Amino acid sequence: MGTVSITGVSKVYGGAQGVRALEHVDVSLAEGEFMALLGPSGCGKSTLLNILAGFEAQTDGVITFDGKSVRKPGPDRGVVFQEAALMPWLTVWQNVIFGPQVQGVAKADYEPRAREIIRVVGLEGFMEALPVQLSGGMRQRVGIARALVMQPKALLMDEPFGALDAQTRLSMQQLLLDVWQTFKTTVLFVTHDIDEAIILADRVCVMAARPGRIIRDIPITLPRPRSINDLLTSEFLGFKGQIMAEMRGAH
Repeated sequence: MGTVSITGVSKVYGGAQGVRALEHVDVSLAEGEFMALLGPSGCGKSTLLNILAGFEAQTDGVITFDGKSVRKPGPDRGVVFQEAALMPWLTVWQNVIFGPQVQGVAKADYEPRAREIIRVVGLEGFMEALPVQLSGGMRQRVGIARALVMQPKALLMDEPFGALDAQTRLSMQQLLLDVWQTFKTTVLFVTHDIDEAIILADRVCVMAARPGRIIRDIPITLPRPRSINDLLTSEFLGFKGQIMAEMRGAH
C-alpha cells in the first residue's frame, strides 16, 4: 500500500521550554500519491520526514504507515537524502544491491528488479564504476536505485537535488517523474524550490516556521505524464503565483 496518516504531530527539542519544531501537523498521503512539503529553512520539513522514517520520535501526536504506528526505520520506507551517502569502496552495482544482500534476500529475487531499476535510472553503462568516478547527479541516481531495489511502499526524499547545479537538477526532476510513472510508489518529497514542488507533486503542502505547521494544502492538477517542458505553461505559472503568495505568508 504505502498510506500515511499524520495526526496532531508536534516536536519539541530541549524539553517543555525548548524549541518547538512542529506544532499540531495533520496530513495524510494516499497509496501512490506524490506529495511535496514546501517551506522556508527551519520550518520542520526534514523533522517531519525523519519522524515518518522512524529516525526520531514525535513529542505529541500519532504517525501511522499502512495503519501501523511508526516507531523505527523499516524497509517499507526508502529514504533518499541530499547526499547519496554511497559506500565509496563498492561499485554502483554493489551499492544498489547492498540492501537486499544484507537482508538475506535470494539473488534470484532481487537481481532482476535491480537490473530493471538500473535501466530505468540510466545507470546501465556505470555498473562497475566507483562513486568517486560519478558526478553528483549520477550518485543521486544510485541513491534512488538503492532505495527502490528494496521495494519500499513509500519513498521519503529530503531535498535530494538541492546540491546539484541547475541543469543537472532539471534532468533529475525529469528522471524522478519517469521513475514515479513507472513504479507509482508513494512519495513524500521535501524541498524549498517552488518550481520543483509543482512539476513533481500531486499536492503541495506549504509549511510555515516557528513553529512548523502546514498552512495550505494545494492540489496540483497539471495532467500526467509530465515533463520539465510544463514549467513554461500558463497552468504551471498559475500554480506558482498561488504558492508564492502563500510562501510570503510563511516566512
